[in-house]
Amino acid sequence: MTPESEEHRAVDTFDRVSTTDQVLASLRAAIVDGRISQGEQLRDAHLAASFGTGRGVVREALRQLVQEGIAQHEVHRGTFVRTITPADIVDVYRAREAVELSAVGLILEAEAPDLGSIRDALARMQEAATEELSWREMADRDISLHEALVHTPGSPRHVRMYATLAAESRMHLYRYPPYPHVQNVVDHEQIVDALAAGRGEAAELLREHLRFSARLAVDWTAERE
Repeated sequence: MTPESEEHRAVDTFDRVSTTDQVLASLRAAIVDGRISQGEQLRDAHLAASFGTGRGVVREALRQLVQEGIAQHEVHRGTFVRTITPADIVDVYRAREAVELSAVGLILEAEAPDLGSIRDALARMQEAATEELSWREMADRDISLHEALVHTPGSPRHVRMYATLAAESRMHLYRYPPYPHVQNVVDHEQIVDALAAGRGEAAELLREHLRFSARLAVDWTAERE
């Protein structure tokens, strides 16, 4: 196997790729879950051969990944998967806090908000803890609950802003040691209960949870730099 094929063998391939969106989705998934490592170069020629598509399609997908913040372009060198630093983690959580607290405010202002998707996501987190699923599975369900929270008010702009933050969060959450399952679930139960009761306390509980999670991630990442 050549170095090029070895480098990208973990990337999903297609018999026929017709849209940039398909390439973008596959690359994003491979980066977020670690099949393409942080710091790795994304070579358009090699990726085009892997996907069976033109280099123009791949270049457009790479431009989108740079815009989303999970890749970075360096002049005269190329495009690389972003390496998440402690400073990046702090910045991501600050942005998440702004978007998520805004979503909570909209939910609390609504007369009869539909919390069905949030409750479903919480149930999946509780299942992960009960069945002692891996931290990776718990982390994915954790982010899914936060995504449901942001989607609930029905604001397309909140959803668009959060999409990149969720991807960056998954990139570091999959890597660092677990937030204790029981504590993680209890924290989310308290947030959801406060939302359901229409209590403003939901915002403070969410803020505390996000800041605690950020500290765990920053401390673990800093120790390994």
